Amino acid sequence: MTINAERIFVEHDAKALTSMLGIEQIGCDGVIIKLGSPGEVLASSIRANPLGEQWLLDVESPGDRVVSWSGTLGDDLFDSHPATWLGPGHTALAKFCDELTPQLERHGKVICFQPHARHVLNDPHSSTTFLEHREGQPFEIALAPMALLEATMLDTIAEHLERTFERLGGVCSLLMLSDVQQDDEHLKAVPLGQGIVPREFLLGLIDRYVPAETPIVLQPGELDSQLRWLSAADVTAAEER
Repeated sequence: MTINAERIFVEHDAKALTSMLGIEQIGCDGVIIKLGSPGEVLASSIRANPLGEQWLLDVESPGDRVVSWSGTLGDDLFDSHPATWLGPGHTALAKFCDELTPQLERHGKVICFQPHARHVLNDPHSSTTFLEHREGQPFEIALAPMALLEATMLDTIAEHLERTFERLGGVCSLLMLSDVQQDDEHLKAVPLGQGIVPREFLLGLIDRYVPAETPIVLQPGELDSQLRWLSAADVTAAEER
């Protein structure tokens, strides 16, 4: 399988980006930009907890789409808190969405939730159910398959990834790709090719389940090697633009 470089974007840290470009600080944590085309913004990102007190939408942030976690009831953003996955967590997320919808519609913005194993939207079922209940509303799903894994899943990682792509590959608005490494009892997202996921297996899942027009978002580190790992078409031309 060959990935067309035209569908590849990179999530850059907003502070680093504004410093590099010499522009004023923008009201988000990250900006997702097309590879080789700095002026083409796919989305901005907010990496605070939407169920906490620090999450704030800046309607002037770049792009019409805002990537966000679905949030947790834990004290820390990645705490494992059982109530998050049960009624209290889903009720809190529903309230967040209901309160935010008028503002999103008024300013033409869409929230693209990135599920995580320790957040309200934590697996394919909760994510697809959310989309069904919010059909026609300004909400989407950004699939980051490695974010749905826990260390205890590594023995059956192929089954988990297959199920994730099968359920979410065709309905996600963007695919956020990384590899994964085990760090003690936890998993850590790393650039493609630096973790444990077999290349041909992951590319096969993308080929089978993800539409060719779905944007692919990479981490900013080791871009050259990530692109080679993907065997992206026209990589040289994209990097030079």
